[in-house]
Amino acid sequence: MGSRKDGMTSSGKNKEKSDPFQDFLERVAKAKHKHRVKQTHLPFPEKIRIIVELQKIDNALAKAAGRKTGKVWDI
Repeated sequence: MGSRKDGMTSSGKNKEKSDPFQDFLERVAKAKHKHRVKQTHLPFPEKIRIIVELQKIDNALAKAAGRKTGKVWDI
């Protein structure tokens, strides 16, 4: 396989011109995937603790915006 003179790789991607926004989106997607995989390995009690913390944050934001607040699990 020889080198291509049009600046394209065999996958069709242009290796000379890199779109900074597309690169950013790819990095974000990879980071989100890595974070989600890490979360799947958390013990169940830790997952519940995170949910309760998110409920507290949601209630604080709702209250500040003058909206109805929800119930926070009492555990």
